[in-house]
Amino acid sequence: MLQAKTLEGKLMTLAILTREELKKLKQENKLFFCPTCSQQVIIKAGLQMIPHFAHKSIIDCPSAEGGEGAYHEQGKLLLYQWFRAQGITVQLEAFLPEINQRPDLLLTLNNKRIVVEYQCARIPVELIQQRNEGYKSAGITPIWILGANRLKRQTGNHFKADQFTLQFLHKFSTKYPLILYYFCPETLQFITIQDSYLTKIGQAAGKINAAKLNMIGFTDIFKQQSFDPDEIYQLWKKEKRQFRLKARKHLFGSELAWHQWLYLKGTHLEYLPSIIHLPNASAHWMKTPGWNWQSRLCLDVIDKLSAGSSFSLKTCEYHLRKQIHNPQYFPLILSAENPIENYLRQLCQLGIIEQLSDHTYQKQKNLTFYNSIEEALKGDDQLMNALQNKIEA
Repeated sequence: MLQAKTLEGKLMTLAILTREELKKLKQENKLFFCPTCSQQVIIKAGLQMIPHFAHKSIIDCPSAEGGEGAYHEQGKLLLYQWFRAQGITVQLEAFLPEINQRPDLLLTLNNKRIVVEYQCARIPVELIQQRNEGYKSAGITPIWILGANRLKRQTGNHFKADQFTLQFLHKFSTKYPLILYYFCPETLQFITIQDSYLTKIGQAAGKINAAKLNMIGFTDIFKQQSFDPDEIYQLWKKEKRQFRLKARKHLFGSELAWHQWLYLKGTHLEYLPSIIHLPNASAHWMKTPGWNWQSRLCLDVIDKLSAGSSFSLKTCEYHLRKQIHNPQYFPLILSAENPIENYLRQLCQLGIIEQLSDHTYQKQKNLTFYNSIEEALKGDDQLMNALQNKIEA
């Protein structure tokens, strides 16, 4: 912990003291206590770690550190100083007795409480959900900033997006894009990734922006940066080509099950209709990649119908019920969208189906399966161009 109480109840922050002041403080042998449990803590001020306090003995305390180390402590301190420099009321490691939690930072803006958690190490998903539920019950808005040590940038706009990372997706309103926050205390880079689209298992593409911490203010991290329609569809043309051509070896789990399902359907991914594996901004709500759940919807529901037959959104949702995440899985997304409904909307734009009412659709055209990979690649490009033109129009 960065702060502790003196016998007089005054908070002491070691990290802002000089080496001389720290040396003098240690020589005075003053007693310090945990602000949460009031048990004695001791000064830790070596050359490798940021000066901090630690419990004198192992104890069950809500403020017990998660072992994130100097990287975490340095980042937390820098963010604290950044907020203070902007005149924002901020508390470092404030304990919230009503929910028995101690966030890294507690902000007060216009009588509204906001907590900032700086997360640099992997922790159980259940713990993340528990913390967010606590903040929600107390009427506090949480913002999670990941350590940049967790950002694995790949090619271009692509980055690693495992299930742990996806837990920290924020969405503040229906019109606001998905956003992830990262901060590096070593380079002072504050990074945002907005408008993310899952491209495959463990990977996504998003608008990545980095800026020096001292060059931005708190409100800047909420500025929207989304893909232009041309950008996302040009990007997705490459995704679909890779989907068709990439060699798949050592299949297992849901991927193996999907390929076996295709075999039983008498087809192969090279011959699937181009409407399968379309970009979907809310695909994170699904447990499998777009080509998996979209193909099951197309082949098991739409393809079985004759032109002119109708079906409901409820039928589609029921068919994919095992592939949809529970809403509590994304506690930072305040405005949820339905990926299945979004996909059906795309099929309406392409004239495959027509929407009859809020939740009822009618099939207009039969699905086009291909006979060769060359046909499929050409069809993919044509469909992506058509969808792009529909959006731009």
